[in-house]
Amino acid sequence: MVKPSVFEFGNSMAEMKERLSTLSDSITVRLNEPIQLPTAKNNQSQLDVHGFMYAGKKRKVELIFADDTLDIVWILTDAHEEQQFVNHFKSLYGEPTHSTPEATFFITNATAVRNKPHEVLFISERLIAPYKQFLQHQK
Repeated sequence: MVKPSVFEFGNSMAEMKERLSTLSDSITVRLNEPIQLPTAKNNQSQLDVHGFMYAGKKRKVELIFADDTLDIVWILTDAHEEQQFVNHFKSLYGEPTHSTPEATFFITNATAVRNKPHEVLFISERLIAPYKQFLQHQK
């Protein structure tokens, strides 16, 4: 239950859409989303991937692109799976680096489990420092 290798950070939206076309039921393109990522200077966009197999079931995956570069992967999960994912990542990475009311972070490993909404998060290397800074201010 680590980041699926198909999700290569740095790839463009077109590359990811092509790679995922045979691994999902459908894909929705969302261009010109509000810029929220510090890595996005000109635009932020998103692919909503429906029916991607992860951890034994088909799920919705949201891929976030900063200036057409994949930076974030959200895999939607169910509430009852949250602790299972946290325990799995603890077994891989050790204790969480940060815990907030919304999420359990393994920031050194660019991974988190979120509970509002329920999702597994994978971030690119270039987002680790901004996320660490954000989490320091949450304390």
